[in-house]
This record gives sequence, structure tokens and C-alpha cells, in this order.
Amino acid sequence: MEIYTYTAASHMGPHTESHLFTVPSLSYASPIHTHDFYELFLVTKGKARHMVNDACQPVAEGTLVFIRPHDIHYYEREGDHDCEFINICYTRETMNHVFSFLKQAIDPDHLLSTLLPPITVLPANETDRLKDRLERIRLIPDKPQAAGLLRAMLVELLMLFFWKHQRTREDAIPLWLESLLLQMQRKENFVEGVRRMYELSGRSPGHLNRVFRTLLHTTPVQYINQLRLDYAQYMLATTNLGIMDIALSAGFNNLSHYYHLFKKEYGLTPLAFRSIHR
Repeated sequence: MEIYTYTAASHMGPHTESHLFTVPSLSYASPIHTHDFYELFLVTKGKARHMVNDACQPVAEGTLVFIRPHDIHYYEREGDHDCEFINICYTRETMNHVFSFLKQAIDPDHLLSTLLPPITVLPANETDRLKDRLERIRLIPDKPQAAGLLRAMLVELLMLFFWKHQRTREDAIPLWLESLLLQMQRKENFVEGVRRMYELSGRSPGHLNRVFRTLLHTTPVQYINQLRLDYAQYMLATTNLGIMDIALSAGFNNLSHYYHLFKKEYGLTPLAFRSIHR
């Protein structure tokens, strides 16, 4: 059986670090192939048999798979079922930059040395949320901005869903904390702030602070502020809402504090950030 080899230059285009597209049916999926770039694919409907490295890896709605350049794979139907999935491709250089950025948290060998590609199953709400985010990025006409958002998403996905593949029992994030982090990424929760985090966790403020410092090397307040800043920078770049309206919508009631945190994080004022990224 002939194995096709896709290259980043031909698949994504020259001078492009990432590429996003939807495969609406297995009828449009590629035959057996490998490539010189990385790929994440999210199953958004149905199910299939993912044939990879001479093994079968069943996938269904909500499955997120991390494909390495050396993987050889294709898809087969599972009975009468069809499958829809979203592909996000990244060049080797982009992935190496991300691994370098995450070097204190992720050892790439744990993701690259396994026989089968790392796989995780997202909760239904996270699958919908990720699909919606990808659809919004797809609509952004500014390619550098879209690439930046895809790179930021890659960092988030590796930390939230693939870091667990290399954690030991001693330093593993407990399931209740993973669930809490996912819930706090909803706008209605991070806008409410730490009070809402305490309510959702069912833990005392002191215990939650200790867990955050030990396992996440941050505090609940810093974590929430980062979620708010991520939301604010996205709204600045993609909407015409006023800067004050965005700050309030993100949960920042103190505008001076918002400006201070934003400039510390991005090196620019919100107005300057919008000017550059619009």
C-alpha cells in the first residue's frame, strides 16, 4: 500500500505556521499517509477506527488526538457510522517553540516516544467550546492574528489535556481540580471571580490556595485574572466593543488594575494592542 507524505509547505502554504480545516466525512479523509508536521484532530461528530502505526485507535465525538510527524495513519468506518473532525496543523518549528515555552511543565519525550499518539476525550461542554473557538478563529481574515490564536490554543490544549500523560501519581492534578479549571474557563464563572471558584470547588479558600500553589504554581486570583485577560485580548482583536465595555465584560471592575495587568502581560496598553492587531 502506497504511503503518501504531506509536507508543511504544500499542505499549509509557504511561511505559514499553522492551518485549520474541517473534514466533514470520512469520504474526504486522506488515505494512509504521514507528514513532516504536527497535527491535532478533534472528532466533532460520529465515530471511526483510527488506524495508526499498525494499530487501531477507536475515536468518537470529543476525542482529541495528538499526531506526531513520524506517525503513519488513516481512517476506517466503524460499521455504518460516519465521522466529522477538525484538523489543526502546526509546523515542527512552531511546535518546538511551544515545547521550549512549556519546558518547565512538559517533557516532549513523553509525548513523542509512545507507540500510539497521545489521545484524550473531552467532556461534551469542552468539545462544543473548542469547536466554537476554532470556528471563530477560522473567520478571522488576518492570518498572523489567527496563527497567534492557534498557537495560544495549542499551549492551552497541551497543558490541560496532554500534560496528564506524563504526570506521576505524586504530582497528578486530581480530577476535582481538572473539572474546576474547565468550569472556570466559562465566561459566566471567571467573571464572578474567586468567590465562584470557591463555590464550585467545594473546598475552603485556604485549601484551594495551597493546591494552586503546589500543583499549578499560581494562585486562584492570578489564574482568574489570566482567563479574564485572555478574553479581553481576544475581544479587543476581534470586536468593535469599547475598551471599558470589554474590561467590565471580562470581570474587571477596577479599570486602573485592568490596564496595569494588561500592560504587564502583553507589553502594550489595550488601545495599542487593538491598533496593532486590528
